[in-house]
Amino acid sequence: MIIILASGAEATIELSEYIGIPAVYKQRVKKGYRHPELDRRIIVSRTRNEVRCMIAAREAGVHVPWVLDVDDDAGLIVMEFIEGETLNKLLPSLGADKRKELEKNLGREIAKLHSARIAHGDLTTSNLVFRDGIYFLDFSMSSRPASLEQLGVDFRLLHEVYTSTHAEFEDEFKLIISGYLEAGGSEQVIDRMREIERRARYV
Repeated sequence: MIIILASGAEATIELSEYIGIPAVYKQRVKKGYRHPELDRRIIVSRTRNEVRCMIAAREAGVHVPWVLDVDDDAGLIVMEFIEGETLNKLLPSLGADKRKELEKNLGREIAKLHSARIAHGDLTTSNLVFRDGIYFLDFSMSSRPASLEQLGVDFRLLHEVYTSTHAEFEDEFKLIISGYLEAGGSEQVIDRMREIERRARYV
């Protein structure tokens, strides 16, 4: 049985099976307005980049789905299905102590990712799932090696989510920063996040 999890302009994501185990099939969408050869090159490049960043993240100790199969010409990635709850749904359901502990741990996990010079590119609580730890999903916009600006944007995006979706917990964002710095994350990244936020206010 195939279950469509998401269908967007960039990719369709389906839940099915791979050699008998639950698996997610991510298929990049061809763009009719692009020249076919250019479209193929873009799809291949983005598929390879996503897989490489996921593998590098796992090697850095970050929880990501196992990549089970890849067809970069077709823009297809088959990966482990992570059955858990996204943080955007989980955070409001937790008591204060457990939520704060989770936020501190999130900062530590982001530090692992950034220490490997990987920027997630779409770091929101919808792309973070808790199972037996915090799993990072959807590396379609990831970069490696990431610039200081790209790492700062990761934090900027997450902070935006806290000021909108999780406004009631916005003061707890400092726990994520604290966990990040304690785990070896760079103060320069946090400074760059604040610089990006200042820039945005004056645009």
